[in-house]
Amino acid sequence: MKNLLLTSIFGLFATLALATNNPASVIMNTNLVSVSTEETKIIFTSSNYDTQNENFEFTTDEDITNIQIYNASGEIEFNLPVNSNSVKINKNLFGLGEFKLGFRMKGHTDIYFSKVTIK
Repeated sequence: MKNLLLTSIFGLFATLALATNNPASVIMNTNLVSVSTEETKIIFTSSNYDTQNENFEFTTDEDITNIQIYNASGEIEFNLPVNSNSVKINKNLFGLGEFKLGFRMKGHTDIYFSKVTIK
């Protein structure tokens, strides 16, 4: 009985420890660019960087209404309407450095952020 109780308590603590999400999960990383989430909920079902066409490619389960591109100072540089669950963003919209992408999803009030680094 003691062993069962101790095993149950250990299992509960292990489950709680594993349930903690790392909000900086890397989605893609190459020697040219990197993208990581700043959220505990990862909204992408797939993500890729097409080196030939220099496009970031994101796919989600739900439609993305728009994407906001923020510069390092936190100012919005672009607001791109999408209205699709798949989007391609060309690297030429960015300069060198760090940027934020704010994804607004259809039916959600939250903005889901990702950090983009152009090397």
